[in-house]
Amino acid sequence: MSNFALLETILYTPTQGFYLLDLHIGRLLRSAAEFHDRDPSLFTTIPSPDAIRQSLHESVPNDDTCKRVRLLLDEKLHVEYTLLDSSAAQAPATLKDVIAQEPTLTVMLDLQPLACSTTDPFLRNKTTRRDVYNEARQRVGGGTEKGPFDVILWNKDRQVTESSIANIAIQSLGENGQPVWRTPSVECGLLPGVFREALLASGELFEDVITVDELVQAQKNGQPIVCFNSVRKIYRVQVMDK
Repeated sequence: MSNFALLETILYTPTQGFYLLDLHIGRLLRSAAEFHDRDPSLFTTIPSPDAIRQSLHESVPNDDTCKRVRLLLDEKLHVEYTLLDSSAAQAPATLKDVIAQEPTLTVMLDLQPLACSTTDPFLRNKTTRRDVYNEARQRVGGGTEKGPFDVILWNKDRQVTESSIANIAIQSLGENGQPVWRTPSVECGLLPGVFREALLASGELFEDVITVDELVQAQKNGQPIVCFNSVRKIYRVQVMDK
């Protein structure tokens, strides 16, 4: 299990600072504890939340630019950042905000199911070991000129899990006939993103099982489909035919 680092990708904006920082720190520390329990030689020194905050504030300039910050933990903390366009600060942060948008980004279902177990710790925790996601993107040409923006992964039970960089949700009619937003359950085999965690806590989003066939039908029906993470926030997507 060696040769990897835990990873948190954090949005920094001049108005909000480090977005959802407490959730990012909480996930990082839970992941470190889980891997240490599996292999006591890993993450033998786990920093405190205050130490993590201090490292971020010392490493990232407090100025008027938006940034994509990478916080890594192996034997010690590392902080890297790249500049983002100022529009990152205005990205939709609620599911209500995104409904008015037209989907401008395309996604495609992976050509094969996840080869690993849905309980694989490298699915449930964000790390630099990203072979599962990189290989899925390559299969559909994700990010290439003629390919989709991203790929949607699914498991051997034909349950949708996530994209290579984000969680996913579809809008459906609930039991009371009102629209509800549903996102795949963690048990399907996915990374529980911190933005997903915030949406679930707000009551805007509910966990469920979404099958491959259901996602395809949702696209045909014109149901809103979104992806989301804590840097890009929420964006509408359109599912391409294979």
